[in-house]
Amino acid sequence: MQFKSLKSFKIGFSFLGVLSLIGCIQVPHPFEKNKTTSLTTPPPSRLIVPPPSNSMLNDKNAQGFAEEMAKAMLEQTVPAVARPAQKGDWILLTKVRSEEDMIIPSFTIIAPNGKVEAVRKGMPVSKKDWISGQQSIFHDVSEQSAPIINQVLTGLQARQMAADPHSLKHRAAKIYFKGVFGAPGDGNKIIAQQFAISFADKANAIQYKPDQADYTVDCHVSVTDGAQGTRGNPVQHVEIIWRVTDNKGKEAGKVSQINDVPAHRLDHYWGDIGSAVGEEAAGGVKQVITNYSGRDNQPLPANNAKESASSNAPELKNIQMQHK
Repeated sequence: MQFKSLKSFKIGFSFLGVLSLIGCIQVPHPFEKNKTTSLTTPPPSRLIVPPPSNSMLNDKNAQGFAEEMAKAMLEQTVPAVARPAQKGDWILLTKVRSEEDMIIPSFTIIAPNGKVEAVRKGMPVSKKDWISGQQSIFHDVSEQSAPIINQVLTGLQARQMAADPHSLKHRAAKIYFKGVFGAPGDGNKIIAQQFAISFADKANAIQYKPDQADYTVDCHVSVTDGAQGTRGNPVQHVEIIWRVTDNKGKEAGKVSQINDVPAHRLDHYWGDIGSAVGEEAAGGVKQVITNYSGRDNQPLPANNAKESASSNAPELKNIQMQHK
């Protein structure tokens, strides 16, 4: 069996020769507000990107750059909006510095309490091209800067989780396992048993009641008739979907296992196939929870914020604010 991740997670395992299951782990939210904590300033559920002022851009081009930056952050799965900031927003503030014929942009991340959390430099660009408002330049700067900013936001989340004794950095995640449904024969039982055996460890604990669970996991199996085969050997299409939701019912990710098997091979007994499915799915579900929660992310160093605040506090005056 092999899982292929939309991000960078890959594990491999093969069993019973041609009876390998191939699936994909979908982790659409690598940076999300941590719903297991009660911090007063959690990482942003939405990041505001105001049009930069004092940036050598006219209003139209400043708005165009803000929109490109917000788009690039969305591609990093950070919910971002290009608009003037409001009190209480997480803000991504852009400023520029001129050196000879070049422009050097920098990005300041500001928490809802007005504290400067971090500053990162962007790629230098031609002053002429920047001032002219070339969309290709705005796009390149945004695409190069967005992953760096996302890394900072991830570090901020990890730092706050590390400071919270109730976060998943300090305890096992409580997983409500609903079970496996839809498999023919003894598939539901065999897959569920092996998943439960393989899943529990120091970072994850299975429970069979929804009370105070951090995440819920369920699995649905479908077996449908497929092609007859080139030599008259019919096959069936097996699709197994593991869905992980957080404690608010929001999808954290999916693990998919898909394969064509000889027709009716799994009508009665799943045996080693069912065990392998459950074991490999356990690894995939763990990775979904780890990626979504951010529990393994490295905290942003505390001195980063101090340096940012001392060198960039005057720039807060230039934020374009919008009254509610």
